[in-house]
Amino acid sequence: MAAPIGAYSLPVDTMVCLGTVIMIGTMGGAFPVGGALGAGPMPAMVAAEAKTAGACAPAAAPAAIGSPELR
Repeated sequence: MAAPIGAYSLPVDTMVCLGTVIMIGTMGGAFPVGGALGAGPMPAMVAAEAKTAGACAPAAAPAAIGSPELR
């Protein structure tokens, strides 16, 4: 939305630099919001998974590449 408006109302030099300014501002706002929504609930999710860790464990671990079971 800012690009078409700026293209007709601002000089070219300003528009060249404005893209970087808008990107930095967007990233500066997105990182805290993404961290709050994504990483905020993560400790509770890990704690809940740790309580039920044995419930969904596989029966046997797969053989590693190069192990004697695969030869």
